[in-house]
Amino acid sequence: MIVSKDLNGSPQNKELNEVLSDEMILDIGPKTIDKITKIIDNSKTILWNGPAGYFENSNFAYGSIQIAKKIIENNKANKIFSVVGGGDTVSLLNNLNAVNEFNFVSTAGGAFLEYLEGKNLPGITALN
Repeated sequence: MIVSKDLNGSPQNKELNEVLSDEMILDIGPKTIDKITKIIDNSKTILWNGPAGYFENSNFAYGSIQIAKKIIENNKANKIFSVVGGGDTVSLLNNLNAVNEFNFVSTAGGAFLEYLEGKNLPGITALN
């Protein structure tokens, strides 16, 4: 995992048992990136809601960027159907100029997940 003492600090890769009490976990590390990209390679559909780290600071965006790149790579090869939701995720993809590289993009975050769960959403109920 990638840690720092503050949101503008330098990233350091550490194991969980090495994280100090005054450090924040701000991104996923190389082992987690490897696990997630393998899962993406073995998937036919991807539902991604939420960046993997504090992507607003480029020091802590690497994990999210690698996830996006792997999804885009597999989407271009027609190996997967990609669904992305959440304002922060869309913001990350806008920063990468990659929104159009996904099959479906929703700006809704929690509501997006609740809709997929089959819950009634007040706005949709009112329209019906």
